[in-house]
Amino acid sequence: MNWLTDILFWLLGVKVPAGTRLVHTALAFRGTLHWGWVALLTIVLGALVVWMYRRTAHHVHPMMRYSMAALRTIFLLLLFIILLRPVLALTLEGSVRRTLIIMIDGTLSMKTADPREEPDDLKRSAMALDKMDPTKGLGQDLPAGLGPQVAQATRIDLLKAVLKNSQLNLLKRLASEYDLRVYTFGRNPKTQGTLTELTPTVAPSDETKQGKPPEPKFDWIEGLTASSPVTPIGDSLREVWSSTRGLPGAGIWILTDGGNNAGSDPLLVAQTMAGQGEESLPIYTYGVGLSSPKDIIVANIFGPEVSFVKDEVGVTVRVRGQNMKGQTAKLKLLLIEGKTESMVDSRDVTFGADGEQTIPMKFTPVKPGEFQLKALIDPVANEASKTNNEAQQPLRVVDGKIKVLMVDRQPRWEFADLMAQLLRDRRVDLHCILTDAGPGVAASPNSPYLAKFPDRKEDLFKYDLIVLGDVDPAKLSAKDLDNISEFVTKFGGGFLMIAGRQFSPQKYAHTPIEKMLPVEIDPTSSAMGSGDVADKPFRLELTEKGKHSRMLQLSDKPTESAQRWLQLPPIFWDARVSRAKPAAEVLMVDPDPIKMSRSGKMPVMALQQYGLGQVLFMGTDNTWRWRKNKGDQFYITLWGQVVQRLSLPHMLGASKRTQLSTDKETYAAGERVTVYARLYSEGYEPIAEPAVRAYVGTGKATETASTNDHEVQLKTDPDQPGLYRVEFIAGDAGTYKFHVGPPGDPTVFLNFNVVEPTNEAGETAMNEPLLRDLAKISNGTFYREEDLYKLPDNIRLKTEHVRSTQELEIWSTGFYFSLLLLVVTAEWILRKLAQLK
Repeated sequence: MNWLTDILFWLLGVKVPAGTRLVHTALAFRGTLHWGWVALLTIVLGALVVWMYRRTAHHVHPMMRYSMAALRTIFLLLLFIILLRPVLALTLEGSVRRTLIIMIDGTLSMKTADPREEPDDLKRSAMALDKMDPTKGLGQDLPAGLGPQVAQATRIDLLKAVLKNSQLNLLKRLASEYDLRVYTFGRNPKTQGTLTELTPTVAPSDETKQGKPPEPKFDWIEGLTASSPVTPIGDSLREVWSSTRGLPGAGIWILTDGGNNAGSDPLLVAQTMAGQGEESLPIYTYGVGLSSPKDIIVANIFGPEVSFVKDEVGVTVRVRGQNMKGQTAKLKLLLIEGKTESMVDSRDVTFGADGEQTIPMKFTPVKPGEFQLKALIDPVANEASKTNNEAQQPLRVVDGKIKVLMVDRQPRWEFADLMAQLLRDRRVDLHCILTDAGPGVAASPNSPYLAKFPDRKEDLFKYDLIVLGDVDPAKLSAKDLDNISEFVTKFGGGFLMIAGRQFSPQKYAHTPIEKMLPVEIDPTSSAMGSGDVADKPFRLELTEKGKHSRMLQLSDKPTESAQRWLQLPPIFWDARVSRAKPAAEVLMVDPDPIKMSRSGKMPVMALQQYGLGQVLFMGTDNTWRWRKNKGDQFYITLWGQVVQRLSLPHMLGASKRTQLSTDKETYAAGERVTVYARLYSEGYEPIAEPAVRAYVGTGKATETASTNDHEVQLKTDPDQPGLYRVEFIAGDAGTYKFHVGPPGDPTVFLNFNVVEPTNEAGETAMNEPLLRDLAKISNGTFYREEDLYKLPDNIRLKTEHVRSTQELEIWSTGFYFSLLLLVVTAEWILRKLAQLK
């Protein structure tokens, strides 16, 4: 509105809300008298007034007489206008006061002090720190005498400076039009969520009493910290959107470096929000940091968790160099025992573009023990972060061999190929039994064959894994079957059944082996019928659990492993089963819809904890086909990992009724810890309690629990009897112990480590593509320091405007009454000056 309109509204006493503008005016008359009569009466009475002044005031100057007559006529006109009841209709346009959500990154990566060397990066820092005009863009020259604060300011300091910047004045400009709700996001240990709301303070209440709106203050800016170990942008967006749905929203402003490394995919969340019609909110992103700082990142080290003495250990290290093209660095592999470090391998790495490299390394441990493997590249000058140049993983080295007993009817293809692989594996001590072979097969010197199945427990229980192929159960005595069951149930041995066309698994119905299997045998399928050779090839399909099972990884990268599974040759046969048992983990299925049941796709590979041991069902004898065109690479990798997974618990002595494990071995402070427990009764049956008390404490495990340990509740998994789970937040860095059972009693302990968070430093570059995509998907805008001043205006343009009509009865206003008095008083004064009554 212009100044003339403002004066008019002031005279008429019209109060227009802030942030609105006048778009239209209209004058209407609500009286019953027609305006024509008013005009006629005014003319007639005006003429009469002029005639009377001319007749009675001869001594008065004509100009004075006409002025008094005009004032009297105007007064009469104003009186007649009251009869018309004039109303001024004002059409105003403004916006409903909406809520603007501000989300501030409170994670460790915001502590990064980016080494700024490029002029544009220095200018952006200077703009944020109020040392350059942020409205003049990057075309202006850098001022002289900029200190190291501009070149090395941390991201959180720049963010605070932007919020306090007097030239930008962002928060006050936004608060004048919107209700601000401010959150920091990261991992919140108190609420176990991702958001922490910042409560703004307001000016003293006496300003409100004076009729002024309270002026917000932003004292919380100084208290902003960067301490969360992870950046869950997607989860934070979903949480803040859910908590504010129903409020009239103007949008979401995110201030972050975009280093999302936990939780939901932010782009999928933004797409979901954008599809909600009127409830969708535009996302405005401000990117803090450098898009491509100089940095070396050792992203991951991937190797076995358990290895053997004098067995070559293959390790894969993923390395990434940002802004390091053409430079060379040395990658070192260290073996750490206690405080002693020894370099066991090294590689020269030449960095190309900013992509990731996979570096194979290897070494041979010479003694057993508990170790840490560390991959390390020494930091270089002006590197963005020196805390992400290394990665570690634990390694247990054992001295011994996995003892495997393979039993089959005859040397079918699957038996022959697997036997050949295990005989070549120096970690495995293999013995084989062919039930249909003659006694001479075991007579040759150094033969891996045994003449018969071990009938004594001490002979059978020395093995770590029993592999049962397509064997006629009639060839095994009832005692043999009972011994196999006891070997698994009470002594933690591993058991693997590889299905066959004649006997396995159908002929094992109503035997102890059937109880152990993780699948239910199909009673309608005969052994011979299920063994018909298919004439069409088909491919098996990994389940989600299978894709994430370490046992089935064919690469250190999950996406690459999944791709390799898709490239494996097809098979021609699998065994018909009904479904998986409730406690089983289905790892692989047959996607054929004909074989589906009410429970879903037919399981082909399933794993189950049975008592203290593990049982794996492999529902096909065609895995030897996977060697075609691929050599032994994937076949050896797969079966080596399967044998090791099933055998090591027994080999390492993990035969307890209480079995504890965590989803990770090391956690960052403030991270969520998940502990799994398998609990069995004295008869090795899964216990059925809905909840079990457990305790967490600091320090190394001892034989007796401390009374100072903190109590937590293990909750049962209804789909897996005997399996319990609990989640809690990791405390300060240190060693922790977890145990089940009341304090003071001897119990089973689990140790895990908590370290200072470091994974936030893994990615130091600002993720500009993600922030731009978030803004684009939601119809928002991405900002850097040089265009942040446009933010309030851009939000206003995209905010929905509403129109309202306000009617003003002019004839009844104080201004109109004052005008009447002014006119009649002016005539009275002139009459007195003319010495008239």
